[in-house]
Amino acid sequence: MEKIPERLLELAYGNHPKSAKLKIEGAKIIRLLREGPKTIEELAAELSVDLSTPGGKKHLYLVLRPLREKGMIAASRIQGRRLYHLSLDGFNMFLRELKREAERWLTPLRERVEEG
Repeated sequence: MEKIPERLLELAYGNHPKSAKLKIEGAKIIRLLREGPKTIEELAAELSVDLSTPGGKKHLYLVLRPLREKGMIAASRIQGRRLYHLSLDGFNMFLRELKREAERWLTPLRERVEEG
C-alpha cells in the first residue's frame, strides 16, 4: 500500500495531535479516490461509518471537509448522484507551499553564493 505524504495530510488537517485519526482516515479516502470517483456511501463503507446515524454523518463530514476546503477532493453530480473525486487544485497548492518553503530556505544560501 502506497503511503500518502504526511505533509499533504498536514496541509489538510494541520499537525494538532487530535487530528491524527482524521489524517489516517483522510489517507484512506485519498487512496480510495485514486481508483476513481466514489459515492458518499462508498466512502463511508471504507471508514466503517454508519450514515444512518447523526454521529456517523458528522464524523464523515469532519474527515471530508478539510480535503474539500483545501481542494484535494471535489464533488460532482453525475446522473443525479453526487460523486467525490480527486482534484488537482489541492495538490497544486501543496506544491506551491513546498516551493515557497524551499525558496525561504534557499534565499540566504543564494545570497551568500552571489556575494562570494
